[in-house]
Amino acid sequence: MRKLSSIGAWLVASGAAQVQAGSSFEPANFNVTAALKGYGVDTSSIPALANLSQRWTESSCLAACGSLDSIFGSEKVLAPKNAGYTSFTGAFWSEQQAEVRPSCIFKPGVNTDVAIVVLLSQLTRCPFAAKSGGHAAFRGASSSPGGITIWFTDLNDLSLNEDRSIVSLGPGNLWGQVYKALEPYGLAAVGGRESSIGVGGFVTGGGISFHSNLYGWALDNVESFEVVTASGRIVTANTTHFPDLYWALRGGGNNLGLVTKFNLYTIPSSTMRGTTRAFEGARVPEVVSAFANVARGATFDGNAQQYVAFIRMQGVTLASAELSYALNKTDPLIFKPYRDIPALADTTESRSLVQYCDYINSLNPNGHREVYWAIATQLDESFARWAAEYFFEVLPQTDNISGANPVIVYQALTEPMLANMTKFGGNALGLDASQGPLILFDMAFWWDNAADDNAVYTFIHDFYKVVTDEAKKRGIAHQFIYMNYGSQFQDVIAGYGADNKARLQKVAATYDPRGIYQTLQPGYFKLNGAPVQY
Repeated sequence: MRKLSSIGAWLVASGAAQVQAGSSFEPANFNVTAALKGYGVDTSSIPALANLSQRWTESSCLAACGSLDSIFGSEKVLAPKNAGYTSFTGAFWSEQQAEVRPSCIFKPGVNTDVAIVVLLSQLTRCPFAAKSGGHAAFRGASSSPGGITIWFTDLNDLSLNEDRSIVSLGPGNLWGQVYKALEPYGLAAVGGRESSIGVGGFVTGGGISFHSNLYGWALDNVESFEVVTASGRIVTANTTHFPDLYWALRGGGNNLGLVTKFNLYTIPSSTMRGTTRAFEGARVPEVVSAFANVARGATFDGNAQQYVAFIRMQGVTLASAELSYALNKTDPLIFKPYRDIPALADTTESRSLVQYCDYINSLNPNGHREVYWAIATQLDESFARWAAEYFFEVLPQTDNISGANPVIVYQALTEPMLANMTKFGGNALGLDASQGPLILFDMAFWWDNAADDNAVYTFIHDFYKVVTDEAKKRGIAHQFIYMNYGSQFQDVIAGYGADNKARLQKVAATYDPRGIYQTLQPGYFKLNGAPVQY
């Protein structure tokens, strides 16, 4: 198998790939072949690259995949006839992603492998996508149709620094694995609430956790990122080295590079207290009032987290509140507004963080057609009550959709969360405490058949058109769109505001002047518009 040339080894060992901030990051005469040679790859010796200039797109991807196989072998490069290929494509959370058929699946083992595949993509002009946990809902987000899908499963290192203040995670880690590894130390990180969620996209897109009212979102608890840039250079971005890239990676998604290591600040972890409390639909006004009270109460008790789902089950409309407390405390005062409402069911249990995430994960099974779609408004109790009632009013429109399971979920962007977004120079989201609290209205919808895709998308689009228009009339609309809940029809980056969008584009132009991560990695949320035009 491949060995690093002396030049490639020197680049990695000496940090020569990390140019000084302020200099020209990628020279105008950048040469992909030379960059690959620096990593020990002699393109002239790879048969699949013969007559490359005569190739067209499909053949270009065959050349790219053939080159990867020559360099790394069939254990690292899964072809369509490989059993591992079928297992991979069938394991996505959403059916839309499981339907994607890449030309090959590449499993890098170290960061330099990622640099090589990015460079080979450029050489062959074969597009690529990268999968951490693969929890996005739409086609092409983390698997490349006809291209190269980079599967981070083997980039799963996990280690603590000497004083255990920072945990270093490869993007192949899932949050359940992370919490299990940290639990013996009484530690955790600000991470996902479902065990099968991947570290990668969760962090770079935002990252709401059980601990966000105490510490903020995941992206605000990153000490540094190790990232492979478009020219194959591997840099570590933090507050002092490449601070513009560090800022941009906190909310910029996959637009700046592929992160090969996340260095996150650790937090204390203890047994938690969790409650799922279900109410009949007639209790919506009281439930919304409780939600608003708890959202505002986060300023005084950051241990509490909540979300409320409005759903219809077997013809009965329900509101279900998921109430978590970071400590094992019976009946914390902040949740009293919910306890004062008569409930149809209440499951209160003490759980470890690992157990809690496994429980939430069990409520979101794989294998359905899925969509997320989200908007934000100011926290306004009257509007939130109206929106929930309007949702129940229009739900019959989905009755003819096989397997339809539409849910609207309310989550609060509290003042403590928003205040934490100014840490370490701020992030790219365009939010701060002066704007809050806010509500995220997230539509989560699963269904059975591809034939109903357009009906589902039309239902949600029309619902949000009415809701957004009403929010604008009331003067409470907000432009923010949360990337991790965004639909393929939403322009997430524009929701960060014109100034932050322009700043992200400037950073991208510095580290990726040829737009490799915009053009050859076309999936997910790009800098210049929604993935799909509605």
